[in-house]
Amino acid sequence: MKKLKYLFLLFLGFTNAQETISLEQCYQLSRENYPLIKKQELIKKSEQYTIENALKGWLPQINIVGQATYQNEVTELPIKLPNISVDPLSKDQYKVYADVSQTIYDGGNIKNQKKLAQAQAEIQSQQTEVELDKLKERINQLYFGILQTDKQLAQLQLTKSDINEGIKKAEAQLKNGVIFRSNLDVLKAELVKNEQREIELKSVKQTYLQMLSFFIKRNLDENTQLQTPEKTLVTETNNRSELKLFDAQKTLIEAQKKLVNTKNTPKLGAFFQGGYGKPGFNMLKNEFDTFYMAGVRLNIPISGFYTQKNELQLLNNQSQDVEIQRENFLFNQNFTEIQQKKDLDKIQNLIDKDDELITLRKSIKNASLAQLENGVITTNDYLREVNAEEQAVLTKISHEIQYLLTQYNLKANLNN
Repeated sequence: MKKLKYLFLLFLGFTNAQETISLEQCYQLSRENYPLIKKQELIKKSEQYTIENALKGWLPQINIVGQATYQNEVTELPIKLPNISVDPLSKDQYKVYADVSQTIYDGGNIKNQKKLAQAQAEIQSQQTEVELDKLKERINQLYFGILQTDKQLAQLQLTKSDINEGIKKAEAQLKNGVIFRSNLDVLKAELVKNEQREIELKSVKQTYLQMLSFFIKRNLDENTQLQTPEKTLVTETNNRSELKLFDAQKTLIEAQKKLVNTKNTPKLGAFFQGGYGKPGFNMLKNEFDTFYMAGVRLNIPISGFYTQKNELQLLNNQSQDVEIQRENFLFNQNFTEIQQKKDLDKIQNLIDKDDELITLRKSIKNASLAQLENGVITTNDYLREVNAEEQAVLTKISHEIQYLLTQYNLKANLNN
């Protein structure tokens, strides 16, 4: 029976265990559940279809042509031969035929179309990644907001405990007629004020939890335990998707240049025409007949050279514009990085001073509690020292969360 009871209590402990979640899990879940992530699959499919269509340029191209015409004059022999009668062609003529062409050499056109499709898909993919990267900073605001609220609530309980301790001392003094009831009421009023703050903080936390739940598609409540991230070492490696986007844009421009050049290269192909009509290829035979023709066709475009130079120059301008955008992005990013690193140094120095101040404030508060018990100071004096210690602790909490938030925003800024 004792064993069954133990198992039941163990099971109950598991069911009541707090759910824990980390910042990295929130990053991953928010990415997986963000509607824009679905676009990546569509981009891959579009790339596949475009490449397949480009490669089909190597398949035979077939056209079926039907034609019926009437002309006002036909070819006739200018002389008449004795004992030979040649019927003139009919002015109404008909034919239906198939035209089949097969590319043998296209100057690299299809290959470059494939590269162009890949570059365009990569640009779309990186544009999506740029938007997805912005999720991290939004998650940071919510996640660290919850952590700060939790720490403030924990400190509030300690402050309430100190006030309750003062109330006990004041009640004893009231019974002995040492103080007035108003002195006791001051402490009780401050306790009610702290209970109001507790309601406000819990409401703020609930709002943050609901917003974070919306992003990660997981139900979070007040029992959910958020792991406090460790201070992390941010590397100098810059993995921002914007840089990959600029690279993809340069790749696209290079692919477009190659297409401009291949547009003007010679093309070689085989062709076949076969059909049925009146007349056939024998123009002296005025009747329906089959006909066919096969051969090799060489196409050397010349007119494309008229605009080739300007087209390439336009693409060079676009390439320079991409480089300007890259420089501008890196300039702004480096500026932000310098500012964030300076903020980290400043906040760490403040935290070191916070520890000194809290130690002093705690010592002063403990001494004032003894003075209150001995009637040396009033409840207002004691309350002032309690609030001073609380403010020192809350300031440190704010600095610690601010440090982590700045550090992880810096990490998100470099995407590493």
